Amino acid sequence: MQETTNIPEPPKRRASVQMLAVLTVFSSDAHLMTQVRPFIDLDLESISWEEIFKIPFGSDYQGAVGFAYGIWTDRVLEGSNPFHAALSLNPRIQQGLLQALALRWGLKGVALK
Repeated sequence: MQETTNIPEPPKRRASVQMLAVLTVFSSDAHLMTQVRPFIDLDLESISWEEIFKIPFGSDYQGAVGFAYGIWTDRVLEGSNPFHAALSLNPRIQQGLLQALALRWGLKGVALK
């Protein structure tokens, strides 16, 4: 049985690399995407991070959100260390995160299996 990821509809214009990378992280886990999707506006290319940070996530999702925020803003959220949470991420999220970082950094042809 294949898991569906509830990926948002594509925007009317091409999304930025940052948005695609953040969506890669979030869509690596269907439950995570379901939780954050209401706070992502693809047409305006905006993310309501304040609302996402209010969601009471466990440590694995907090880590994924921290990395996604870092990819979006090119900085680490004050008072957090996303690498500390990296080992608690489930393998699907770890893989999505690595794919997102490769996308954001412009690394072509990087495939994870």
